[in-house]
Amino acid sequence: MARPAVQTVPGRGPFERGLLVVCGLALLAWLALLPRVLTRLDPLTGDEPYYVMTAISLLQDGDLDESNNYAQRDYEQFYPPDPLPPGWQGWPSFPRELPPHPAHSRLPGFHTKHGLGLSLLIALPWAAAGRLGAVLVPLSCGVLLAGQTFLLARESGARPGIAGVVALGLALAMPVGPYALLLFPEVPAALCLVYAVRRLAAPANRPWQWLLAGCAVGFLPWLHQRFVFTAAVLGLVALGRWLRARPRFPVTLAIAPALAGGLALLGYNLWLYGVPWQRTADHAGFNGLAGALNGAAGLLLDAQWGLWVVAPVTILAVAALPWWLEAERRSFWIALAAVAPYLALMAAYKVWWGEWGPPARYLVPVVPLAAAPLGAWLARARWPGWLAAALLWGWGAMLTAIGYLDPQRFYHHPDGVNKLVGVVSGRLGVDLGRWLVPFQPYAQSPGRTALETP
Repeated sequence: MARPAVQTVPGRGPFERGLLVVCGLALLAWLALLPRVLTRLDPLTGDEPYYVMTAISLLQDGDLDESNNYAQRDYEQFYPPDPLPPGWQGWPSFPRELPPHPAHSRLPGFHTKHGLGLSLLIALPWAAAGRLGAVLVPLSCGVLLAGQTFLLARESGARPGIAGVVALGLALAMPVGPYALLLFPEVPAALCLVYAVRRLAAPANRPWQWLLAGCAVGFLPWLHQRFVFTAAVLGLVALGRWLRARPRFPVTLAIAPALAGGLALLGYNLWLYGVPWQRTADHAGFNGLAGALNGAAGLLLDAQWGLWVVAPVTILAVAALPWWLEAERRSFWIALAAVAPYLALMAAYKVWWGEWGPPARYLVPVVPLAAAPLGAWLARARWPGWLAAALLWGWGAMLTAIGYLDPQRFYHHPDGVNKLVGVVSGRLGVDLGRWLVPFQPYAQSPGRTALETP
């Protein structure tokens, strides 16, 4: 079947209108969901408070030593009163004394082990409007990300309507959707990754596009150092474009911020750790081959956090990769080279499930790239293919809606029980969870039970 012509440079007409419609609908949807999330997920939990504590230290003290901020209990700025007020709808229990997450630093005091990038982004919005202002940062990144996934699908052969459906379907459902309303670095990282892949794959860019692509690459490892290998790959791609470019100055606008971001991170690590890299002791560490294989399977299939459990439409995206390769060879290979080391790293990480947060946390930066294979395939698919895609996406959308109705359901204790699937089981009167297998080590007993169930 002949590949449809693709408009690769935004202009007037359906292309531009479609982009604005996608961004506008994503914005309206997340703004409508935000009050419920802020009410039910109060106070900040998981890693969220630690990004805020770093921002508070920057705002109040102008430094990164948070020891005085914990001593002064500055976290009470985002804690509810004690005792809890009547009619409280937030978390029923939480630690009243927030334990710090310090880096294994050579410096005195407490310095965060988390990336500085998100704290830098939310500092001024936090000062202006507290948690609401801070959450508007990942929400805004989510809106821009929805637009980028729309453009990615268009460049892979999808017509505006198909690209819009794909972009909104990926943006608002799990795993991406909930994280656009939370203070995690995943959605900003996804935005940086998708934009960099698109621009580095483009035959030509305007100077400002090269500059933004370089900033995305340079900022990516500042969001979290697990992105350092991805940023390095993208930097090498940019270098290759620079070597072939005539004239070279426009591409230099990408090389300069990417290189500056990398060198600045090396300097930060030398200052904090005395070595050019983050110490692995800051986090849980890494498994050997057997553990990495288990982690790879768990990232996709785990009963509580597996991507294919909560977003099975991504199975179709994997199957459609050959269509992406045929439609847009350059972006396919750049994306594959960029995400492969990241996926290997996350599979080997001892807590690959992301701990206290909505499902598939560590795959959020990668999932928006699924817009390319889905767009390329749906552009050619007939009604049976569309039906399959709708059913797969519909399952994930149903679980996402269950979570949005009560956002605490997005969070799982590591016991092998998926709260979202549990709601469906309760309505149907059928235990669907018995067919789900936990891969994370704290739920081995439920996993064995599931495996042994006929």
